[in-house]
Amino acid sequence: MRKLLLLTVSLLITFVLVGCGTDTTPPSFNGVVQNATITVKVNSSEVPLTGISATDKDGKPVSIVITGNYDLTTIGTYSINLVATDPDGYRTTIAVTLSVLALTCEEDPEQDICKTALDKARELYEGTIYNVDLNQNGTPDWQEDTIELSMGYSYYGDDNEANAVWQNVLKFMEQYPNITVTRDPLFSSGWENGDDGLLVLQEAALLDGTLPDIFHNPKGAETYDKGMTIDLTPYILTDEEAGFITPNALSGMMTYDNLEMWGIPWQGVGPMVVLNTGLLEALDIDLPGYDWTYAEYEALRNEVGAITNAGQCVFPGVIDFSIFGPNYFDSVPNGYKGYNSVTQRFDFAGATNYGAWLESVATEAKQGWHFYDLDEADREATCEGITDSWTGGVRAVNTIMLYSFNADVNTMVNNGQTIDIYPYPVAPAGGQTATYTYHDYYSISKTLEADRVKAEAAFQLTKWLTYGVEGLESRWDLIYDKDPALFASGDLYLMDYIQGWPITSNPAVLAMHPLVKGFPTDGPLNRYNFAAFQNEAFQYQMSNANPYPRQTPAFASVANPFDPWTIKDQMRDESLSFEDIAPNLQDTMNEAIVEYLQYYIGSGN
Repeated sequence: MRKLLLLTVSLLITFVLVGCGTDTTPPSFNGVVQNATITVKVNSSEVPLTGISATDKDGKPVSIVITGNYDLTTIGTYSINLVATDPDGYRTTIAVTLSVLALTCEEDPEQDICKTALDKARELYEGTIYNVDLNQNGTPDWQEDTIELSMGYSYYGDDNEANAVWQNVLKFMEQYPNITVTRDPLFSSGWENGDDGLLVLQEAALLDGTLPDIFHNPKGAETYDKGMTIDLTPYILTDEEAGFITPNALSGMMTYDNLEMWGIPWQGVGPMVVLNTGLLEALDIDLPGYDWTYAEYEALRNEVGAITNAGQCVFPGVIDFSIFGPNYFDSVPNGYKGYNSVTQRFDFAGATNYGAWLESVATEAKQGWHFYDLDEADREATCEGITDSWTGGVRAVNTIMLYSFNADVNTMVNNGQTIDIYPYPVAPAGGQTATYTYHDYYSISKTLEADRVKAEAAFQLTKWLTYGVEGLESRWDLIYDKDPALFASGDLYLMDYIQGWPITSNPAVLAMHPLVKGFPTDGPLNRYNFAAFQNEAFQYQMSNANPYPRQTPAFASVANPFDPWTIKDQMRDESLSFEDIAPNLQDTMNEAIVEYLQYYIGSGN
């Protein structure tokens, strides 16, 4: 029995030893590990296994099979397996992630993701609105068809030979001799009842089919709702230079319902800050840099105010924040006279920082810091012979409007005073560093929708007159064609040719602006050379100013009679706070908006 047991154990051990002598080593992978990622470009023909291999126990190559669901035509990630099986049937599997990547824009610029908004717009409107080419000869029809356009505007008088806008229109016709432009005499001079009177003329012209193809438009909401304006959106979206139009300018170009673009501003004539640097230097007060802050501005005024308090005929002056202060101090959108362009209601009562500023101005008025807040006897006693503290040279800070820039500069320089233009100071916390402007717009007649070739020609002329490089260069070159002595003498008005500030941030345009470019230092126009105009932040302030909201129904009717300085005067004369006045006044103005809109005929009504 013991011999039989020993024999059984002996046989068992022999069997195990034989089994251990058989090699069961599976294949091994090289160049890849578990959970690695393999990348491949979309639309490739196969999964790349470059650098990846498998070998059996003897080091001989073994083929690799890919298993799992994946799609090389669709960008994304997929879980797959790499499987290697040797001739003996032993298998090794490695799980990896397959990442199918998009082609770069260099590899395939035609991908939708690689197209700019300009590219997409041009694809959308090509041949129907943009680059209409009905004869398919490769030249847009607006550049070769015989086209007649009419314009209606009154700026700078009805004498075409002396009219700076018209002289630039002539330059356009020289560039495009296939286009003839005429000026409608009905709209070339003044009319009764201001902008409302113009609207009546325009509406009558629309009804009898004589509305000019391009017309000056100060009542954007009303002309839009009366069906007068073509939607300029396709033209702006497909125009490369339009990409430089600043955001605030674009906001003013859109209708109140954001459905259309009703016009393009051809000039902006907002306010600018001026310092009487000669006075400050005489008072031994350091001049701030162009990057000054609101706190530095107030510190400068306090230095001057201390001298005012001592009884000298010197006044700090003030930057006029009254119109756009709710935006500057409290970030109320747009903020023009406290109007909130998002809610389309007045929102100045909640602009507490603006209110505090008005209260401070009222307090200063009581303590004699403002020349015009003194009664006539006090003014005469304090400043004998001075009728205007600014032109008299005894005010440190002032605000002037761009439309009167050269006239105001002439007055100061001819008085022997030294001044400098400054950007608006960096706003205090809670506000936005910005200014406002009055834009003058051109619109294109709605009737041109039926003739897209003529409409495109009208747009090209409008672009020439508003933001286009060629047209603005042509406009400003008119200045250099004139004898500069005529501008210095006042026989020609410089701002008629400069025409405010453009709505574009295009550096090619701004470099050509006469106030940026500057005038010869040895010539009569050197008095208009101010270093601030070379300041890029200041240039952008002017181009991106908050616009008077002409596209908003009821705004002009309700806001125009409202002068924010009346709040300051009430606080000065009646010892009232901003909270005493602003809420009720705001409610009254908003109620007036609601009442106006109840009877207003809107778009589609």
